Amino acid sequence: MPIIETAMLKLRPFDQSDSERVKLLAGDEAIASGAINIPHPYLKSFAESWIKTHEIEFLKGNSLILAITKKETGILIGSIGLYINKNHQHAELGYWVGKEYWGNGHCSEAVSAVVNHAFEKLNLNKIFAYFISRNPASGKVLAKNNFTKEGFFRQHVKYHEHFEDIECFSLLKADHKKIQ
Repeated sequence: MPIIETAMLKLRPFDQSDSERVKLLAGDEAIASGAINIPHPYLKSFAESWIKTHEIEFLKGNSLILAITKKETGILIGSIGLYINKNHQHAELGYWVGKEYWGNGHCSEAVSAVVNHAFEKLNLNKIFAYFISRNPASGKVLAKNNFTKEGFFRQHVKYHEHFEDIECFSLLKADHKKIQ
């Protein structure tokens, strides 16, 4: 699995020793409430099971899930991943960072690095991402990385007995090349 370095970050494969930190960060209700696929409460066993799948799914070409860590300290601050459809050469992007790291450009920098890797190394044509509409910060991360809004899905997912609106943004390889 690749290791990707940026100015502030090191994106690396998760290890089982990260499971307690993942539980702590992803277990924050502020993270879970803004994410489509993070349960709350979040148990350590969830992290352990999730981490076990990463290398297997990467080797099958189905996904690339990396830990977002601070380059200087190595501290785990979040996660970023691509869920790949090889037949269509596209992938769904997902990401989160711990609440204490919000507003520092970490997500935007991680997204930029993974997008570059996806188009240059994984030969993808399109990357798309869904986010809950009441989490506009996620949309700002995508817009900052030149993603285009493709759609708005009313009451598309059920979360804690409430239906949530979802937005979809995407970036094509051809459009990404134009801005490089």
